[in-house]
Amino acid sequence: MSALPEPASLVRSTGLPKSSHLQRVLLSELARLASAGPAAAALRATLDGPGPFESALRRDAAARGGAVIAEYKQASPSLGPFAAGTPLQAQLQAYREGGATAYSILAEPTYFRGAAAHLTAAAAFGLPRLYKGFVISEAQLAEAEACGAEAVLLIVRVLKGHTAAFLEAARRRGLEALVELHDLTEVPLAQEAGARMVGINARDLSTFTLGEPTAAPLRMAFPEAVLVRESGLATPEDAQASLRAGFDAVLIGEALMRSADPKGFLERVFADLRQEAR
Repeated sequence: MSALPEPASLVRSTGLPKSSHLQRVLLSELARLASAGPAAAALRATLDGPGPFESALRRDAAARGGAVIAEYKQASPSLGPFAAGTPLQAQLQAYREGGATAYSILAEPTYFRGAAAHLTAAAAFGLPRLYKGFVISEAQLAEAEACGAEAVLLIVRVLKGHTAAFLEAARRRGLEALVELHDLTEVPLAQEAGARMVGINARDLSTFTLGEPTAAPLRMAFPEAVLVRESGLATPEDAQASLRAGFDAVLIGEALMRSADPKGFLERVFADLRQEAR
């Protein structure tokens, strides 16, 4: 069992400029953690093997040609409050009716207007939940566990050589981990961690592919993992293209939050995939 690094030292070691969106969020989280107190003891049993989040993605990838992780967020550092006030319950209901496999719910309050309470409320809809935070401490893993999340996001660009330790700490709390990569240099760190779900942030997707996006480089590195394309999907057709290109799942946030008909958006993703399977 590896000890987790001190959060402040982890944030200092990112190498990101203070002006970058990611570093601003990390510094904000560091300030929030300073007043949060020590992490609560783990309540769940250690997770051994796949959990409900991974299992749901694998099920829909096999049955429907792809899975969708539908995200609830009201703001971002780059866009500001672009969907502030969107009712949580109505949005999550639309996602479920549209065929979403799982939810991604922002927990970071300052830049994304997220809250752990949103994950707790989402339990009523019966889909597995990803705690979409910027994890740099055990306290955030404890928060994810306490609000009932099934999975957490671990960002290799932030955690670097500590990724395996954080993944191990998450599983000790019964939490699955979606390990996010930004470029191919981060692949060995995710492999070392034994990542079962691997996501690529589409903002850096050109590092992974030439021309049309393809999952091939990641599939070679992670032959058994669930592969998720995150972000940058503006239309149902974008999502379909990624699933056809070899990803098992896509994570869609801003486009769904901006859509006047998120249920219809998701139905369009799956309608064409079902037709192709016939």
